[in-house]
Amino acid sequence: MNCKKAPLLNSKCELSPSSQHQTKSRRRNSTNSWWILEFSVNAAGAILFYQRTEMDDELASPGVLCSLSTEELLTKIQEWGLDVTEAEAQRFRDNEVDGDTVDCGLTETMVAYLFQGSFKKQVKFNQFVSRMKESSVTLTLQTVSPEDWQPSTSSTSISNENTLRLPASFEIPRFSKNLQLKLDNKEPCHKNPRDRHTIIRVLYEAVAQYTMYPTNSEYVQAVKTLVMKYPFLKDREGNGYHTWHMSLRRKFKSERAPLVDSEAVRRCKEKFGSTRRGQPNKCQRTSQRNVCQGPCVQGEDLLSIDAHLKVLQCQYQKMQPDTMVVHNRMQQTFAWRQKEIADGMPVEDVLKKYPFLGMPTGLCNELGWIQPTTGNVSQRFREGLSCVAAKVIGLTRGKTPLYQLYLDARKEALTDDLPDLDTRAALLFLPYVFKEKLDLFVILGEVHPKNPYPTVQLLHEDWKPVFSRSAPNIVKLDGSEVCRSSCIFEGIISSFCLYFVFNLAYPKHLKNTLIFLQKYIVKIDEGEDRPLPITVTRQINLLY
Repeated sequence: MNCKKAPLLNSKCELSPSSQHQTKSRRRNSTNSWWILEFSVNAAGAILFYQRTEMDDELASPGVLCSLSTEELLTKIQEWGLDVTEAEAQRFRDNEVDGDTVDCGLTETMVAYLFQGSFKKQVKFNQFVSRMKESSVTLTLQTVSPEDWQPSTSSTSISNENTLRLPASFEIPRFSKNLQLKLDNKEPCHKNPRDRHTIIRVLYEAVAQYTMYPTNSEYVQAVKTLVMKYPFLKDREGNGYHTWHMSLRRKFKSERAPLVDSEAVRRCKEKFGSTRRGQPNKCQRTSQRNVCQGPCVQGEDLLSIDAHLKVLQCQYQKMQPDTMVVHNRMQQTFAWRQKEIADGMPVEDVLKKYPFLGMPTGLCNELGWIQPTTGNVSQRFREGLSCVAAKVIGLTRGKTPLYQLYLDARKEALTDDLPDLDTRAALLFLPYVFKEKLDLFVILGEVHPKNPYPTVQLLHEDWKPVFSRSAPNIVKLDGSEVCRSSCIFEGIISSFCLYFVFNLAYPKHLKNTLIFLQKYIVKIDEGEDRPLPITVTRQINLLY
């Protein structure tokens, strides 16, 4: 590079506010110290040349930090002024945290683990690491006329590609001819997996020209530009671009995967991960839904509650209980009952004390009092499922052996029974749509449920009768029989109600299905601001 050299100045210099452009290049000089070249073009067109040289090469050189052993690193930290306790030092040794590890970069979780309970130490340690990686420099300044400056054609580049960021005027490139034609015709390409993958690939290639490590705001900028240009690609749920955001992040992650030492990542996760696989599931009563505290009990005391309970027990013994009396007494004891459940009363004791909760109608009524906006729960299920039954069945084609049984049952059914049959089929097929397992929700025969969550146990030994009107089943919770119903539709509704009646969190193996039933079928909104799981949002785009 043809540049005039200036004598070194032992003073620091700041750029003029009129500077318009600046680039950097970091290189080693012949004395093995680090220096940085900076070029800045001011408003007058003159090129300013800066040379940065290290004052303390030992501190700034990456090789010194990488060469520190664990004990030497601890000594450096203490010299910096950070008081390290013996327990904290032992965590450094146990996890083999040396200079090389620190130079590679510790996450916030790792630093918090090393200095547990002290935000001050965590902040000071981060300052120490930054100081070890920074350079204390002097600046050399010389003004060079534009005529004297000639860019070098050598392989040395003054631009650092890692500093490139997505421009504010980022534009969506054109797609292949067929896909672009679909987009121009406003076809819902996001519902076609192949077209969706193509859009993500093109978007990835456009962003990757600038950086392989986009920030969150750059991901958002890219996908927002996409949905602003093609509004019909918006998600039906949330901010409109959440699924695109997650898909683009996963694309970048998969493309960067070959550059990552998976074994090293696995070891770090084992040491610093907050959750480890293989742990037993929590008891369902210890993992509760995010709801408000139990209802306030007003106008009732222990004596009045006992009187109501005696009436309920008396009605339960009758062959034909008075439904109005049962409804009124259950409503009067509702607040008291929910308080007892919130205080941890076992399922068996609750059912023994309030026997009408052991009936599908009683569970639906209880959900109606917990969530007054639900109205008739069974009617909500029928109306909601009838709107998506055809698409659910279509998405399940070929994904489950139950699909052929459904086709056989449809051939044998009467024309008037087909709508109800399709509704039952859609309810059974929903877990497959959301990539979950039906056998953790509905089981056959006298098999003991694999989990303590609400489970529908069919009394038949095969799946064929499940699509008919008559499919006797037992609804179980925590190993206890809650109620019996005559058809699978009623059994699944009762199972769903139990999550609200007993204040249960959704299990991981059915979370997506249950969230969809809650939000889009029964239309229960608990006021949570968090976005829906990405799988739920993507399937909603396909179903509606």
